[in-house]
Amino acid sequence: VSTQSTWDIIQFLWIKFEMTEEHIDPIELLKEEMSTDETTSKVNAIHRLPTVIYALGMPATNDKLIPFLDSLIRKEEDEVLFAIAEELGKIHVLIENKIVLLPLLEALCSVDETVVREQAVKSLSKIVETLPPIDVQNMYAPMVLRLSATETLPSRVSSIMLTTSCYKKAGTQKEKLRKRFIELCKEETPLIRKCCASCIGLFSGNIEKEFLTNELYLSFKHLTGDEQDTIRVICIESLIQIIKNLSKEDNQKLILTILLGLCEDKSWKVRLSIAKNFADIATAFGKEITDGSLVVKLAGLLKDVEADVRTAAVLSLKACSKNISPDKIQTHLLPPLSTLTQDASFNVKAGLGEALCEISTVTKKELATSKILPILVELLKDEHHEVKMGVLSGLQGVAIIIGSELISSGLLMSLSNLMKEPQWRVRLSVVNLIANLAKEFGRDFYMKNLEPIFMQYATDNAASVRDAGIDKLLLISSEFKADWVINAYLPKATEIMSKEKLGYLYRMTLLNSYLSIANVLTKEQVGLHIAPQLIKYLKDPIPNVRFCVAKLLKKLIPKIDPSTIASKIKPALSEMASDSDKDVQYYAKQALSSCQHLINSFQLFQVDMLSIK
Repeated sequence: VSTQSTWDIIQFLWIKFEMTEEHIDPIELLKEEMSTDETTSKVNAIHRLPTVIYALGMPATNDKLIPFLDSLIRKEEDEVLFAIAEELGKIHVLIENKIVLLPLLEALCSVDETVVREQAVKSLSKIVETLPPIDVQNMYAPMVLRLSATETLPSRVSSIMLTTSCYKKAGTQKEKLRKRFIELCKEETPLIRKCCASCIGLFSGNIEKEFLTNELYLSFKHLTGDEQDTIRVICIESLIQIIKNLSKEDNQKLILTILLGLCEDKSWKVRLSIAKNFADIATAFGKEITDGSLVVKLAGLLKDVEADVRTAAVLSLKACSKNISPDKIQTHLLPPLSTLTQDASFNVKAGLGEALCEISTVTKKELATSKILPILVELLKDEHHEVKMGVLSGLQGVAIIIGSELISSGLLMSLSNLMKEPQWRVRLSVVNLIANLAKEFGRDFYMKNLEPIFMQYATDNAASVRDAGIDKLLLISSEFKADWVINAYLPKATEIMSKEKLGYLYRMTLLNSYLSIANVLTKEQVGLHIAPQLIKYLKDPIPNVRFCVAKLLKKLIPKIDPSTIASKIKPALSEMASDSDKDVQYYAKQALSSCQHLINSFQLFQVDMLSIK
């Protein structure tokens, strides 16, 4: 019971005590609350049923509360009926004889409002789990059969959903439930058949195998050929559950033929559903059947006349590529995939890039290099940024398979051009990719091929791209160590900052990058190579740059030798403490305070060492 419910119980136990003293009947109080015209007040009163039961006790609950609820069901509006259906699914744990709740919920299963009916079914499904088999056989299953035999449509719909939940405990009633379900699968009313199609997959997990492969299979086959395409679409979702409940031999013998027919259905909605669920279907069937029979149908879906079907097929291919052999990919899938580079839908091409990157991780290196990589390079030239980002997101996986040969086929030129892409998210993806490739292939490869592209982050007009470059520098410097920082990165950064008419934001970006690379340097190296640059830019004409440097110095002080701080940094900061800009003054004084604290600590350390000597 939740904490709130516990407090409600405590509250109503006290109310019960007061009622005892004042001779107030809890059921009369509930009736008074339900007599109002306000729907909200009625719903709130129904949600207090658990506390009313505690106040009444079991005998009074059976004699007074249950009949009162029955009268409410016959006259109240849908909002109240929904609340009753919901609470009955909760209070059954408080009632010893749960059978008394079945007539109430049976009545609620027959109302026209869908949400009320569905909630009643949910509550009944909870109750049946707690009932012993004898009660299910003698009371619950007959209730389901009564609902299925009525002329009202809502009752029959409810009975279909309830059959799946009670079948295992139904005992001697199983045959009647099973036969009635099969009869309903052939109902003239489309809504009934639609409900059967949605429940047949779940029912297949509860029914005995001998009936699953005979009676239920025939009903499912009948539904998959229904004239209503919405019913055939629902059958596809149930099909996955049925596959899981059958053996490999039964699937190949019974279900495969149905599936192959649905792949060529005249309704594009059915083909779309197949395409969307293809990965789950392939997983359920297993690699052997997928590779042998389904891959051809997937190739057909990739060539479908509907763009939505092609898009779904491409995305499903990405998810199920591990269930398809490299030979089948090359023979059946690459030809239609190659033609999709010219597809009119950018969604198709965006999914194509992701799928090809995933395929390359399960194919042979030669196939990935000669067939897949050229297609990816072509997609990087597409006019839609979603297509480019789809390729960039998966290129690292391609790199692991192909190796340094990835740079061939014009990819290097494409990456360089993408850093001029108007859409900043594409440039951000390039920066992230290059950093990952640098880690994958090492320093020499990076310096030869990727450095000029990566360093463009520093002068990018999007702050997100510049910040990403700084973050990725931490990864690169951790891989390439101090020698690369001192001999490669710092000279390049200094060269860029020395350019005339370079915007102050770009100078700040490169200065902030020093914080990332300082992690791999010793105190002496920071003092020798980074500190002089920062001191130089303390005199930058732009105040933003000056206080940026002051903030950086405060963070870097613990990483700099105390002698350098005392002799170079502190004097420079002292001069900036009287800067004309108040923000510069503030951050300079903050950095000075950190300097002084470190110097004092160092001096105390020296005194302690002398005392020890």
